[in-house]
Amino acid sequence: MQHLGRANFGSPLHRRSVGGLLVTATAYAGKGDLPMHEHDDAYLCLVAGGAYTQHASAGETACAPGLLLAHPQGHRHANRFSPQGARCLSIFPSGALAEGVGVRRLLGDFRALHLPGATRLLARIERELAAEDDAAALALQSAVLELVALACRNEPAERRPAWLVKVLERLHDDPAADLSLAELGQLAGVHPAHLARSFQQAQGMSVGDYRRMLRIRQACHALADRARPIVEIAAEAGFADQSHFARVFKRAVGETPRDYRHKTQRAS
Repeated sequence: MQHLGRANFGSPLHRRSVGGLLVTATAYAGKGDLPMHEHDDAYLCLVAGGAYTQHASAGETACAPGLLLAHPQGHRHANRFSPQGARCLSIFPSGALAEGVGVRRLLGDFRALHLPGATRLLARIERELAAEDDAAALALQSAVLELVALACRNEPAERRPAWLVKVLERLHDDPAADLSLAELGQLAGVHPAHLARSFQQAQGMSVGDYRRMLRIRQACHALADRARPIVEIAAEAGFADQSHFARVFKRAVGETPRDYRHKTQRAS
């Protein structure tokens, strides 16, 4: 699996940095595939043209123009492009912008957002990226900040029901816990079917997939400790055995736990 910084595969079209904020436009050839990869920094991807399918541990996401994808740091994904290819804008926030409460929440989990007004802002951002006058940088920054604000307001914390916050906290407290929908529904005070449906809508994945993502994330951190046996890490993360852990881990990350550990050790 490949690690990327503030860079992308594909053919670069435009690139502009404004006060630590980096915006790039990239074209991707038709019928092409990108291997499983991750970025060191969290970022936003605005689909500008064409279409592709993103593959990640949470499942597949159909990406079409106007869709905004929020990628948290280290979000592993692969892409398969349609015959017409695709064009994407990547937005890497500055340090100051990334520290804002709304942006931290927005980039804390993977999200695919259909925003009202995204098409209008997409045209503005592309226009200012290509412009060369003295005001282009300022105008680009303004359009990007408007897009980010729109995305943050689309997912405000106060719009999340209190019971969903409780469920998320419970899952994060102990990813290895084998909790049923009935148990989570009892904790939340809602019917399990309503919980499952609302959770999928809010988080973009099922409760099971979300818990699996947390377990894999926990295991990735544990694998950095070379003294810990992989079978112990598998049990701690809630997997039935090392073989089951290896299968799920490879499907999510693109490599076996052992290979991931070796790569992490070489990088350090």
